[in-house]
Amino acid sequence: MATKKKTKGTKKNGGKLDLGDPPILIGGGGSSYLWVHLAQDQRPVNPSLDNPGIGIKSGAPKPHSRANYICSRVKDSYSTITFNDGVNRSTILNIPPGSTGWSIKFE
Repeated sequence: MATKKKTKGTKKNGGKLDLGDPPILIGGGGSSYLWVHLAQDQRPVNPSLDNPGIGIKSGAPKPHSRANYICSRVKDSYSTITFNDGVNRSTILNIPPGSTGWSIKFE
């Protein structure tokens, strides 16, 4: 009896990944996308302003050339970051409670 070949990566579940609801950066195939669940209440802010209502909270970490970026605020704060390089098992980084100024740089 013939069996159906199982595929790996983004092909399972009809090309959909089950990654949960936090913001997710997905790259590969020449493009990268940042997915933010609608319930996260993503709101664009002006990256050049130090104003917590319409810009960036004073003292928050920001790039030196922040006017060259698009920035949005989401309603939740996260305590765990999970990395999946598409080949190896996921690696988890726990952010200590109360820590400020953490960032992730993609190159």
